[in-house]
Amino acid sequence: MELTTEADNPNIDSARGKSTGDYLLTGVAVMLVVNFAQRIVGLVRGLGFCHFLSDEQLGNWSLANSFFVIGVPLALLGLPGGFGRFVEHYRRQNHLGDYLVNVLCVTSLGLLVISVWMLWAPNSFSWLVFHQAAAGSYVIWCLVTFISLVVFSVVYEIVAALREVRVMSLMQFLQSTVFALIGLPLIATYGDWLLLLPSYAIACSLASLLGIAVLWRGYGSELVPRGSLDRCAMWSRIIPFAASLWLMNFLSNLFEVSDRYMLLHLCSGGVEAGQAAVGQYHCGRILPNLFVSIALMLSGVLLPYMSADWESGRREQIAASMRQMIQSTCMAFMAISIGALSFAPLVFQYGLGGRYGAAESLLPLALAHVIWVSIFLIAETYLLCAERGRQLIQVLVAGLCVNVALNWWLIHAYGLIGAVAATSIAGLFTLLLLFGTLSRNGCSVDVATVVLCCTPIAVAFGAIPAALILCIVVVVAGRTNWLLSDADRQQIDRALLPRLKRWGVALPTIWP
Repeated sequence: MELTTEADNPNIDSARGKSTGDYLLTGVAVMLVVNFAQRIVGLVRGLGFCHFLSDEQLGNWSLANSFFVIGVPLALLGLPGGFGRFVEHYRRQNHLGDYLVNVLCVTSLGLLVISVWMLWAPNSFSWLVFHQAAAGSYVIWCLVTFISLVVFSVVYEIVAALREVRVMSLMQFLQSTVFALIGLPLIATYGDWLLLLPSYAIACSLASLLGIAVLWRGYGSELVPRGSLDRCAMWSRIIPFAASLWLMNFLSNLFEVSDRYMLLHLCSGGVEAGQAAVGQYHCGRILPNLFVSIALMLSGVLLPYMSADWESGRREQIAASMRQMIQSTCMAFMAISIGALSFAPLVFQYGLGGRYGAAESLLPLALAHVIWVSIFLIAETYLLCAERGRQLIQVLVAGLCVNVALNWWLIHAYGLIGAVAATSIAGLFTLLLLFGTLSRNGCSVDVATVVLCCTPIAVAFGAIPAALILCIVVVVAGRTNWLLSDADRQQIDRALLPRLKRWGVALPTIWP
């Protein structure tokens, strides 16, 4: 998978007249620029929520959001997640419209089932999500927000599969910005987390309209069903992938939110104490979650390009690029973590008035954990592209079992910090299992890369130890061939030096 521009790529879409989307290097660059602005908005929004809401209110919002994280993939049955793998395939056969219509018709059934459950049994929904009875308005607004988020997710997946990276970045930015512009004034005025639900629903709806408009204008003729698709052949191919993806999404999302729900149910002191602990946890994860959102967007960008290269038979190139992506992600996120730890005391003491001491104490460990999660999200893309979903499910099941067992033990023993430690240990364990699975499927992860991916342990001990370890890593990468080859260093120099020169920094090489 080469990082090419339009002028350099000789293997663009063979069908003339079709939009080919953005090329990977251009797309990733646009994504990073827009994503940086979006992360700033998200950070301000998250800190604003912490400032204007109490621990319990913030905990309730976190629990509702955790339901969306699990519920949306369940409702979609894993089918839209396969767009990145199959849109290019059916587009080349001129069956894109038929494929999408068939998939969306089946997907609507999952949405219908969950919607009926929420309306028919609101008490069971409230107990499961909030561990207490909630007013009917809470359930209704959760449902409205849930539906709007499902629509956004479907449109976003189609846009991403068509490699319209600019549009998907703008959709994310619009969603984040509108949510902040509506939600922050409302909670600042009324102090009720429930108002975040309609704010989020409006933001998702506006972003969805943007995506739909772009799809119709740029791909309208391709989205019209032709009625000539062999449905049996289509379903026989996509069902195994979709079923695996559905289960993978459920397991990975359950891994992500299980510690919060276990805190809610296992924390001593009752429901309010559990909600307050979840609120502290949510506050401590605001900075770390920015890493995960970037990794999610990056993995969503990578899959369509990897699928196109996979269809063209460039398997060894994909494996080499994956190794570079893993190494780059680890080093870049470690550097950002060091900066975050350096400025965190200012944010917690002055920005939040010292109200979230527990959140500040768990931040280093949470940062180490999300670095491993981010690497996992990028690395698993190879198995998705290779359609090795069953093996990825086995990795996730093992990781989830370790996570639940450790959380059960450490929450009882140490409370909130025990939950963070348990999830972090389980995250590293799961990542190492994934590396072994990649190596068995044609994407060898060498010892140097494994050692590099263990170095975020230093982040858990603070900014100074992490900075020392990162300096050692950079020296090793620049002076030896143990981590990077000469070709790797030259490729990175070619990518970065021209940009540094435009910013007034002229260097012969970035390596020490």
